[in-house]
Amino acid sequence: MSIKEWIRLRNDLNISETDEKFPKYSYNSTISTLIIQFMPSPVHESITSIFRRGFNAAQESLPYPLRTRITAVANQEFDGFGGRYSGSNKTPDLAVEFKNSKGDVEPKFVLEVGFSETYDELVQDARMWLEGRNDVSILVLAKFEETPKYRCPVRRLDDEDFERLGFSEASKLRTSHFNLENEYGLAIYKGFTWVGQLSASFLEIWKKDPMTGLATRSGSRIDLLTAANPPQVEFQLSDFLDIDPENERTIPFQWGDYRLLIKDKIQALAMFRCQKMLKDRARLEDIRDLDYISSDSS
Repeated sequence: MSIKEWIRLRNDLNISETDEKFPKYSYNSTISTLIIQFMPSPVHESITSIFRRGFNAAQESLPYPLRTRITAVANQEFDGFGGRYSGSNKTPDLAVEFKNSKGDVEPKFVLEVGFSETYDELVQDARMWLEGRNDVSILVLAKFEETPKYRCPVRRLDDEDFERLGFSEASKLRTSHFNLENEYGLAIYKGFTWVGQLSASFLEIWKKDPMTGLATRSGSRIDLLTAANPPQVEFQLSDFLDIDPENERTIPFQWGDYRLLIKDKIQALAMFRCQKMLKDRARLEDIRDLDYISSDSS
């Protein structure tokens, strides 16, 4: 899709003015690609919450008015990309904005999380943020992979076989109904798998190379599944903000919480998928009932 086509579509759908949170539309002008983003999965939140809490803790420890210069925002659309990314826009999973000494608000930190998104697509995101804007200092890329990829496990059951299983109503499902076979999956309910095994969960830190201006991975990939100790992901407040030495802070990311969070979020994702299945089947039944009434009345 060309930039001209994207602008026409955005205007036709009134995308820029809508108050709807999802879906979100992002456009990468370098590859002429429109990306439609739906509601992030609960698994996304296992990572975004760690970073959001860390920045919030650092912010609250600062004196007023310095702490008012930091704001964490989720799922906010950003324009203002330049160079070969001119005309692009992007909605990150998390951005932390800092107000500089001139009063300009800049998204100095960006987090992009991929579950259904591929690693290569996340790398494209990193390049767009770091090469297409002058104000982004650090981008963290987080990738999850599920094995096997999810497909509704009861999709082939007829109504009679499905009814025999005795599923709870969607509104009565709870995360505790879904049993985890291992620390990172599988999530099982009624003998069916609703979330597979998390076969990959890792972070990468990306920065702009000061010589070439190109986005470059900084350090090694950080594996969240096999790390015996909490991952060493640390940033200083001065990485993002010009501050006096007495206000310097190490941003405290509580990685010990991650293993607890990810278990809860796997169960939450399983519940969400099962609830969606139940709602979809109920809608199909309603449609069949309407078809029956219509044909009977004629």
